[in-house]
Order: sequence, then C-alpha cells, then structure tokens
Amino acid sequence: MKRWLTFVFMLALAVALGGVVSRVPRALAEVEAFRVEEVRLRGARFLTHEEAVKALNLSDRASVWDDTKILEARLEEHPLVKEVTIHRRFPSALLLQVVEREPVALFPNPTLDPVDESGRLLPIDPAFHKLDLPLMASAGQEGPGSLTPAEIRLLAGEISRLAQGEPELHSMISDFALNSSGDVRVRILDPPVTLRFRPGLSGGRIKTGLQVLRDAQARFDEGDVVELDLRFKDQVVVRFGRAGGG
Repeated sequence: MKRWLTFVFMLALAVALGGVVSRVPRALAEVEAFRVEEVRLRGARFLTHEEAVKALNLSDRASVWDDTKILEARLEEHPLVKEVTIHRRFPSALLLQVVEREPVALFPNPTLDPVDESGRLLPIDPAFHKLDLPLMASAGQEGPGSLTPAEIRLLAGEISRLAQGEPELHSMISDFALNSSGDVRVRILDPPVTLRFRPGLSGGRIKTGLQVLRDAQARFDEGDVVELDLRFKDQVVVRFGRAGGG
C-alpha cells in the first residue's frame, strides 16, 4: 500500500514540476531584458538584413524566448529562403542561419529574372549582383513569355543538373532552350557549338558525348564542328559546317 502511495505522490510531483517548467519560457518572455534588440543574418548573399527583419514581422514586445519555429516558418515564406534555423543569443539577439535558393539561369520575363533549380522566379537584380548565368527560352519562340511554368521547371532542372555534373562546360554555355518536341538545345560559346539532348540524359552519356566532341575538335580546324547531338540511343552524332566537309 505504501509503495502505491509513493508512486502516486511521485507521479503528481512530476506532473506539477512539468507544468511549472513549461511556463518558464512564457514567464521569461515578459522580462524586459529579453526583448529582441538585435537580429543577425548569416549565410545570405542575396537576402538583405532589412528583408529578413520584415519577413519575421516581430512585434514591439518580441522576446528571444518566443517560439523560433513560428519565426522560421515566416522567414521561409520569403522566395529567396530555402531553409533557415534561428538561434537565440542571450540576452536580446536572434541569429538567422539561412540557406538561400541559388539562381541557375536567367529567364526573360520580359526583364531578366533569375530562376532556381525548381523554376522559381527569384527577386534578385542580376545587374547589381553581376550574375553570369545562361539564358533560358523556347527554341521556337524567342523573347518574353516563351516558356510555360512547367517548361521553366523542366529546363531549370536540366540546367542545374548540368551545372553540378559538368561545371566547366556549364560555365561556357550562353543559353538553354526547349524545342517543340521537348528536346533541349544548348549553345556553347567557345568554340561555338550546339548541343542537343533529351531531358534526363545521364551524366555518363554527357561525358561520353563531350569526349567525342573534344576528339572531333582536335582533329578538325576550330569552327568546323558545329553540333553535338545526343538524342539518339547509343549514338553520338557530330555535325560539321561546310569547312569540315558537311
């Protein structure tokens, strides 16, 4: 009997203490010393401090003891923010550790809008940040509005995949485009060559094609090789200009 009473007493004490502990942050949030006076931003290249603070929408009585998950959710609604973790820095500061959405290409809309790998338009001034990124468009219709949202997502994903797998090649590309059949057309600047492939082409297939391209360029004069076509299964088609004999 005594053991049963002891168990009930300990259980009641634990519940009582748990209730007190759960109320501590709420009580501390009312203490003036913990009012948020400073917001620090880390990991951001494009997101400004002012934009981050505005997205947090802090009240005049905001405290470092406020629920950081709620604040993180607010900041993640900003189109530049992919992930964020908020840390308390006592007594009165919040540290925002941000992972931004990275632009992979520029889409004429009609001004040049940066887009990320998922095709999301990003509020970044490409001139101010000096973004050196390829353009994306439709091979059959140049200019503003030439791609649907689904096409933008598809092409942005292909651009991102190529940038990760072949960064050196990606740095030499001027533009990506989709033709009417959904194939990707890529223009390489130096030397000028057009690359054609179907979306989802494997990295190994691209590497093989690039090796064939380099071999062909080494055998012929610069400018003779004008196109590398990887759209056909198990084939690498190299096309030449007139100087290369057709």
